[in-house]
Amino acid sequence: MPQSRDPLHARLEELIGAYGAKVRRLLQGYNLDRHGVDPADVEQEVRIRLWHAMERDRSGAFHASYVQRVVASTVIDALRRAQVRAAEPLPEADEDVFDLGEGPVGPERSAGDSERMLALERCLGEIPERRRLPIALHLQGFSLQEIADLAGIASVEAARKLVSRGLDELKARLRELGYGDFDD
Repeated sequence: MPQSRDPLHARLEELIGAYGAKVRRLLQGYNLDRHGVDPADVEQEVRIRLWHAMERDRSGAFHASYVQRVVASTVIDALRRAQVRAAEPLPEADEDVFDLGEGPVGPERSAGDSERMLALERCLGEIPERRRLPIALHLQGFSLQEIADLAGIASVEAARKLVSRGLDELKARLRELGYGDFDD
């Protein structure tokens, strides 16, 4: 295959040559197959993102830490897409329709929601760092396996314990502030 004379293409090939093995090792470490994600697809997406970054900043230096960040964000996006694909489809229009009965959101409710979110953020910030990331990922809807993988936790059981203990601590802190209605 003849070499391209495009300097951007040459820089990308140089970058992939320097960090390609590291990218593959990082992708293997995420165990993407368990989540139904093809590591080769993620690797290709990493290449595309690096290409776009080089197009935006033609004189930029792309070091190992930047490549690692690109890999991590690409993996997170791929896991989120896989989770969306795995979700149950919405019911057809002719199936049972139900009314949530909430009606329009007024200013009082909107202000109360904002206040509760600020309290949640404040309480979450007070939780020890070891539990904070797993709880934040759990609240965003990640599975225990994904939490373990993304947070670098040794096992799913350890992730479950961190999330469980952290949520108990978060609920206790929120109850102290007067927010005591929780669905367990």
